[in-house]
Amino acid sequence: RTLEMGVAGALGAVRATAGAVSGIVRPVVAPVFLALVWLLNEIASTFSVYIFGTCIGLLLGGLLVAGSRGSLASADAAALATAKAKSAAAAAKSGTADAKPVPLPIPQDVLAEALRHLPRWTKEPDVDRASWLNNLLDALWPHVDTSVSQVIKDSLEPVLRTSVPPLVSWIGFEKVTLGPTPPCVGGVKVMGSSSEDVMLELEVVLATGLDIVLTAYVFGVRIPIRVHDLQLRANLRVTFTPLVAKLPCLGGLEVSLMSLPEHADFGLTVPPGIDLMSLPGMHSVLRFVLWKFVSPMLVYPAKMTIPIMNNGGVEKPSSGMIKVTNISGAGFSERGKLRGSGMSAGSGSRDSFSKKKSGVSFPQIPSLTSSRYIVQLNTRVSRKISLTSKSADQPTWDETHHFLTNNDSTFTAVVLSGNLKELGRCEIPLRRLVAQAGHHGNAFTTLHIPLGDPDLYLTPIPAPRDVSPGASPRVLADIAEEHELALEKHALELATLRVNALDCALRPPASHTDGVPVLTCTIEYKPLGAVDVADDSQKGELATKEASQASARKATDPVAKIDSDSEEDNVAEKVKSGPDVKSPTGVDPPSERRGILTVFVTRGVRVLRDNELKLPNPVATVRCAGQSYTTEALVEKTKSPVWDEEFLFFNVAEGDTMTLSVNHKTATGEFLGGFDLRVAEVAANKEVSDMFQLQGVTNAASVFVKARFAYMS
Repeated sequence: RTLEMGVAGALGAVRATAGAVSGIVRPVVAPVFLALVWLLNEIASTFSVYIFGTCIGLLLGGLLVAGSRGSLASADAAALATAKAKSAAAAAKSGTADAKPVPLPIPQDVLAEALRHLPRWTKEPDVDRASWLNNLLDALWPHVDTSVSQVIKDSLEPVLRTSVPPLVSWIGFEKVTLGPTPPCVGGVKVMGSSSEDVMLELEVVLATGLDIVLTAYVFGVRIPIRVHDLQLRANLRVTFTPLVAKLPCLGGLEVSLMSLPEHADFGLTVPPGIDLMSLPGMHSVLRFVLWKFVSPMLVYPAKMTIPIMNNGGVEKPSSGMIKVTNISGAGFSERGKLRGSGMSAGSGSRDSFSKKKSGVSFPQIPSLTSSRYIVQLNTRVSRKISLTSKSADQPTWDETHHFLTNNDSTFTAVVLSGNLKELGRCEIPLRRLVAQAGHHGNAFTTLHIPLGDPDLYLTPIPAPRDVSPGASPRVLADIAEEHELALEKHALELATLRVNALDCALRPPASHTDGVPVLTCTIEYKPLGAVDVADDSQKGELATKEASQASARKATDPVAKIDSDSEEDNVAEKVKSGPDVKSPTGVDPPSERRGILTVFVTRGVRVLRDNELKLPNPVATVRCAGQSYTTEALVEKTKSPVWDEEFLFFNVAEGDTMTLSVNHKTATGEFLGGFDLRVAEVAANKEVSDMFQLQGVTNAASVFVKARFAYMS
């Protein structure tokens, strides 16, 4: 009984506590519960209204679309019936009941779009069809697809795998194909070109079905990115330059876009199958990317160079030129005494410049006292200048020659026998002379060049050892390292030989005790584009004097004419006329590229005087970059003169203007007309050939002129 009473008391206490807690919690929980119930009811009612409104909107929209389509179809049917009735009435009126119905007119926007997609050869008469090229691409495309796809995978996958963060467990190409359809060339235009390059303009339409799938696995989840269905329409200019006299005769290609692509589109699909290029504004973004990043790199005059031969088949660009004057020689009859004399670079004597080798001696060469010999000079293998052949012991050449050069150029002098067998050679590095000219302006240096054993300079370049079949990678690596060391040693020996030759050439000829012929000359170095503002009048007089001497040499000596017409001689003559072409500030902008302008003045048409009863004696004067030339052909009493003369202007900037004027008898005679041609226009097209109408006269006189521009290297 006592236990029962305790339990009952405990239960009563619990009920009392629960009642007290309930009395405290209920006033708080009840409002919250009621608020939740009310919120859920509001959400349910709002959602039901949204669903109902959406369904009603879809229903009404469908009805409106169906109604509009029906009305449009009725209007089209009525228009077709009206057209048929009109055609039937016209046929009945003309008495030809079986006449064909009049076709409906093509909308102007549809016609304009169709004409825009026609190939260039249908719209421009100077563009040729390229069916042969398309057939060739069709046959080569499967092989191009396979090779290019493999190159893309092999070149890009290692880069991607080394640059992705660690959370990417794998990345690579699942599929790479250029598509089954080859590009189509809509037309080919061959541009007028010089002897140094050939230009083609191609209209390329690309819709090959490109499909590239790049896949990355992030935490084991596959994330593919697909680029597909590339479409491109653009005009390309392909320049085959330079053309060299060495197989394969083509140094490289220059590819550039003539403008941004007329049409560019592709698909970019990301999970879960969304094509980003279908989003609004993406094509505008694509055009901006092409303008911002592709245009500076590929749109003309920018270009992409594809080398075919080493260094493009040409020497490095020139930074200046050297003028070689006061050429003389001594000891040429002593050439036969060189046998066994040798010249050592390491014997401690400053008079020797050749590296001594055991068993190496000069070959026995007969005396040159009674036989003639030729001396050749060059800084580039592609241009060698031969001095007039001599037979004297102490010859003198009254000749001046110019050579383009840079810091790495070598001035080479070679003496040849009458049958062009090389008897002596010396190679002088020009780096030190160029550096001195940079510090002190124009550098005049007198060199006494010893023409020693040519075999020392013509040591063959070391070749790698033969590799046995099945050689291990370690053996191949050792052979490659050994060959690299041999090449470095050969280059070091040749550089040491040349430096010692320069040290010997800078000393007076009395110190040359080796019994070899010595060629003495004065070398002046001048950077391209630099203007020396000192003593402008003397430079003008010197330029005029040397130009007259060059003209006299060309008139009397065909060989001298060929040499003086070369690029480097003419460049040098015009660099000396720097005061005529400098900018208003007296100094040319360092970033402004300069070049050579070639002008062909061919003929004139309807060139008349003020008094048309008297026929003129027309002469044409061409001026550009401070240089002036007048035609020399004798043209008398004609209104259709034929000159057929060519003029070269050097150190010409793109901002210059070429002016041609026609006068009576002399360049200062009665003015018969003239015109201006901007060099920038010629540089943009590389060649301009047209009949230009003369300004400043009332008649319709015109002159046919062809102008060509090429940058100086």
